[in-house]
This record gives sequence, C-alpha cells and structure tokens, in this order.
Amino acid sequence: MTTIKQKLERLTSAQFTKAITNINRGIERESLRVNTDGKLSQLDHPIALGAALTHPYVTTDYSESLLELITPPSNNINTTYAQLQDVHKFVAQNIGDEVLWPMSMPCFINNEDDIRIAQFGSSNVGKMKSTYRTGLKNRYGSMMQAISGIHYNFSLPTEFWQLFKELNGSTEDTLEYQSSQYMHMVRNIKRFVWVVTYLYGASPAMCKSFLKGRETGLDFDSFGKGSIFLPNATSLRMSDLGYTNSAQSELNIEYGSLTQYIEKLRKAIHTESAEYKQIGVKVDGEYKQLNHNILQIENELYAPVRPKQVAKSGEKPTDALANRGIMYVELRALDVNPFTPYGITLEQMHVLDVFLLYCLFNSETELNNTQQQEAEENQDKIVLDGRKPDLTLGHNGVVKSRTDWLGEIFEDFATIATWLDNHYGETHYSDAIKATLASANDPTKTLSGKLLAELHSTNTDNGAYGLKLAQEFKKIILNKETSEFSSEFLQQESIKSLQKQLEVEQADQVDFDQFLTEYFKY
Repeated sequence: MTTIKQKLERLTSAQFTKAITNINRGIERESLRVNTDGKLSQLDHPIALGAALTHPYVTTDYSESLLELITPPSNNINTTYAQLQDVHKFVAQNIGDEVLWPMSMPCFINNEDDIRIAQFGSSNVGKMKSTYRTGLKNRYGSMMQAISGIHYNFSLPTEFWQLFKELNGSTEDTLEYQSSQYMHMVRNIKRFVWVVTYLYGASPAMCKSFLKGRETGLDFDSFGKGSIFLPNATSLRMSDLGYTNSAQSELNIEYGSLTQYIEKLRKAIHTESAEYKQIGVKVDGEYKQLNHNILQIENELYAPVRPKQVAKSGEKPTDALANRGIMYVELRALDVNPFTPYGITLEQMHVLDVFLLYCLFNSETELNNTQQQEAEENQDKIVLDGRKPDLTLGHNGVVKSRTDWLGEIFEDFATIATWLDNHYGETHYSDAIKATLASANDPTKTLSGKLLAELHSTNTDNGAYGLKLAQEFKKIILNKETSEFSSEFLQQESIKSLQKQLEVEQADQVDFDQFLTEYFKY
C-alpha cells in the first residue's frame, strides 16, 4: 500500500503548485439572534439585511432568528476569513441591541413556538422553503432546528484533477474522475470525521430547556441554575439530540459511487413514510409538509458531509450532481467555536484543509456496510465520551486507543502540512498542525475540554457564559476594520436582494400547488 508520503513525493511539480494554490474554500456560519436577556429574538429578519431568499451573503436557516452568514468561494484562505469577518460586522451593525449566540446549542428557549419558522416572501420558491421548514417542525420538532453549526466548503481546481488523473494513469473522463475521487474523499470523511468532532466539538453542555419533555436515556450532570453536561462529551450537537436522526440511519445511503449515492437519495425522496403520512400534506387548506416521503427534499438528509454541485434555478441537488458531477464537498461536522467571534479560526481552516486532503490521499478506498457501521459507532463514542482517557475505537475490526490512532493520523497530517507549505512558500499549515497536536495528546486542550473547564472554574451557567461572550464578541466585531466587503457594498447587496426577491415573485406563472406538482414530477 502506497503511503501518503510516497504519494505526495510525486506531486511536487510547478504545475501542482499552481493547482494546489487554487484550492477554493467557503464558509457558512449559523448563529441565532438573541436579546440582551439571552432569550431568542422574536423579531423578523431585519430588512436592513436584505431578503433572506436572494441575499448572497446573509440569509436565514430554519427560523427567522437563525442567521446564516456565507462567504463566496475563494482561493485565498485569508480572503475567505476576512470576508467572514466583514459579513459579521455588517450583521452586527444592523441588528440593534441583539447579539449573535456564540455556541452551537441554543440559548434558553421557553417554548418551541418561540422558534418562528423563516419566511422567504410570497414566491413559490419562497413558500416552498417555508413549507419545508414546517415539515421539519412537524416531523422532528423545532428545538433541534435551533442548533447552529459551521459548514466548510472545499474544492480542488480542474487543473489538479487533470494532473492527478494523468499521474495515476486513469483513462476516465476528467469530470468522472473528479467525481469518483471526491466520493473517495467523502467515504474517508465519514470514516475519520470523529477526528474533527474530537478536536472541534464544542457543545459538551447546554441549557436544560432544550430537553423539555424529551427522554434521552443519557445520564446528564447538572450545574448552575439550568445547565446540563456529559463529563467527557465533545459535541451534543452531533448526538441524537441534535443534527443526526436515528430514523434516517435506516436509509442505508451508499457512498461507493456518485451514482449509488444519487439513487439512494432519490429513492428516499420518492418513498412514502407511514409515520409522516399521518401528519398529512395539505390539511384544511394549509401545508403541513412538502410531501409524506422519507425525505421531503435532499437537504433533509442529516449527514456530516455532502458531495455538492451548484444547482441551477429550479434544479434539484441530485439532478445537478447527475448532470455535472461533484464540484465540491461540504463538511458539516463543525460546532461553532465559542472562543472566537466568528465561530471558526484561521488555524482551524488550515487544519481542515489538511484533514480533507488526508481523506483524499488516504489509501482506504472501500466503505462497506460493516465499515460504515464501525465509523458511526466511532463517531457516537467520540460525541458522548470522546475525552475519556482510555477510550478505544474500531478500525477495520481492530481495536485502537484514541490516543495512539490520533498519533498515527497526525504524522500524516504533518506530512501533508509540510507539502502544502512547500507549495505555498510559508509555514501556516505546519504551524497549525503543531498547535493542534496538543489537543490530540491532551483532551483537556480540545474545544470541549476548554469550555467545560471554563464553565466549572467560573461556576457559570452555560447560558450566562454564552450571553457574556456574545456581548463581548459584538464589540470586537464592530471594532474590526473591514477589508474585503465594506458596509456600503453589503448595503447595496441588501438593496439588490430585495429587488431580486420582488422579481422572483412577479415571475411566478402558476399557483403553489401546481408548482410543487411540477417540481416533484420526476
């Protein structure tokens, strides 16, 4: 088996340097708008932030109060981070006294009805977005939808895939080869995603209000007025409490090839669910969900990674993948980092680049059902008990200690970091891996370890600590000078987005019922 080091020794030409330095990245950061008392905002999405339906950089996710801040694809990691900072500043300038919640698990929420479903205007596309969210509420409840995360989008340029294909002697069409290699990366992300959760899981504690009326089977400890935690947890967000869904594990989505993935996903979208049929679709003239199938649409599949292609207007995500292959991967396993105003750091971004390339260059190719189950069991262990000193995990049937396995992985990370630095002519990647190695060796230095230590040492409620951070972060965000997106530029984008939404609404030529019928026709 060829080692990663041996593979990288072949990827050193000036052509590879040009290709590697054109890696594209983008970030989507979710965050709740919260009042000065730490409770969820009940206000509409601010008009000054433009139209959530059409603004390229500021939108909403599930609820009116759940913002999603987006950076466009860029081949400069510093540009991406600066854009993220600038969008944060624009938002902070236009939400009055409200602040952005700095954690993945939500603030105190008294009642699910406090979580107002996002509205996207009167167009058919806008109504579909809101109806989809109504379906999520009726299927899973709204509380799960109040959770925030970070999505990291990553793509390698066409020049890289052409060179890589030639080097490996493949006769496949470049686009087919690109998709097959991205699927290889996706399989290994699923296999090794526990590493990201261990390092960057940052939700070991939460407000007790999140569990109101729910049985979890988990033995939580409590502290403060209303906070609960698991002593060795890393990411309650990634547990069955949050953005996973045990019912979906029965779907058996396959990742062996793009074709398999699309077929399984389409089957789930077109297969009726007896449970969801009981909810009804259109009841007394009002939509309860888009349909009563296992998944309403592709986005309902909760997964730590998704292969993606930019969809054209009216095009389904699976059709976009089938028509044009995979353009990028979306890593969805990141908790919001509560120790930075922007939810993620530049150091994390450098480590994530290394992790994703590790998943591409790793020689493990297959992810059969047994291996997928093993990967999911590893992730579950890390989520609930990841910082346990003697934790063991499974690797192709072999039991490994978390510490030893991380040691092996970080040796390869260091090799990839050096290779990247040689191409970029700097040491940022190696520096990031060296700094992060401390977390690999010592669980107390992970984000979850540091957060729990902070809460216990200050004897502070999770909610009170989150509000304190949010208020401090707002000042930092407002005081940061913009460098990529000026406030004036983003104001103009808001104005344009409102006009664009109006144009979308005026362009509709059929009613909503017919629109849905046509959308789900194929």
